[in-house]
Amino acid sequence: MDLVDIYKLMKILLIISTIFATFSVSANPKVYFINLEDGDRVESPFLIQFGLSGMGIAPAGTDRSNTGHHHLLINVDDIDLSKPIPSSSNHIHFGGGQTESLVDLMPGNYSMQLVLGDMTHTPHNPPIISQRVNITVID
Repeated sequence: MDLVDIYKLMKILLIISTIFATFSVSANPKVYFINLEDGDRVESPFLIQFGLSGMGIAPAGTDRSNTGHHHLLINVDDIDLSKPIPSSSNHIHFGGGQTESLVDLMPGNYSMQLVLGDMTHTPHNPPIISQRVNITVID
C-alpha cells in the first residue's frame, strides 16, 4: 500500500466516521434531570440541573438544527405539544440556553418534567420530554 492508497483509505474512514457521528447525535435525543430523582425530598431553594443527549443547546430565537432549550413544567398534567409552551410560574422557560437553575418553591408536593423547545418555544416533533419526577419540598 503506497501513500496515495493510505490517504484514500483515511479519507473513506473520515467520511464514514462523520456519517456515524451525525446519526449518533440526532438518534434518540433525550432530556433528563441530572440531580433530581423521583421521590426526592429537598429544601427550597434547590438547584436543578438539566441534561440533554443527542442534541445541542441553543438560545431561543437561534435557528440551528438539532438544538433547543429547556422548559421546566411544574405541576403540569397536560400540554399541547403542537403549540409554543406558555410562560407562567408552572411553565418556566430557559431561553438563554441555561442548563441549571435555582428553584424556590413553598413546602409541598410537586411534579416536574422537562420539555425541549425549538427556537420559538415549540416542542420538537417528535417531542423530547423527560420522565416526570415527583418531589417533596420540605421546611
